Amino acid sequence: MSTLETYNINKMVAKIALFFLFTLTACSYLPSIPFMIDVQQGNVVTEETLEKLKPGMTKSQVLFVLGSPLIVDTFRENRWDYVYLFRKGGYLQEQKRVTIYFDDERLVNIENNLQFSKDPVKVKTETAESTSEQNNDSSKKESFIKKLWPF
Repeated sequence: MSTLETYNINKMVAKIALFFLFTLTACSYLPSIPFMIDVQQGNVVTEETLEKLKPGMTKSQVLFVLGSPLIVDTFRENRWDYVYLFRKGGYLQEQKRVTIYFDDERLVNIENNLQFSKDPVKVKTETAESTSEQNNDSSKKESFIKKLWPF
C-alpha cells in the first residue's frame, strides 16, 4: 500500500468517527421530558350558563343550556355531574365540578365543588326542604356511594 492510499483511508476513518461523534452529541441535547400537550376534558360550565338555570326547569331545558352531563349517576337518576379538567404539560391546572339535582324531572338544586379554579362560579345554595328530604331518603345509600365514588 502506498502512503497516498493510507492517507485516504485514515482521512475516511476520521470523517466517519467525526460523524458518529456529532450524532451522539446531538442526541444528548434532547429534552429529558417529552412534550405533553394541553388537554381539556369534560364540560365547560361558566358563570353565565349557570345564571341561566332556574329552579323548576325540566331536564330537557337543562340539557339545552348546559349540554349533556359527563356523569349521570346510575344509582340516583335525579343527579347529573358536569366535570371539567384542564391539564397543562401533564399537570392538573384547573378542575371544576357542578352537580345538578332534580326532583320529579324538575331542577331543584345546583351544587358547585370547585378546586384549582381560576374563575370561581357563584354557589347557589339548596333549600332547607330539599336538604332534609335528600338526607332522610338516601343518607345510608349516599355514604356508601361516596366511599366508592370519591367525587
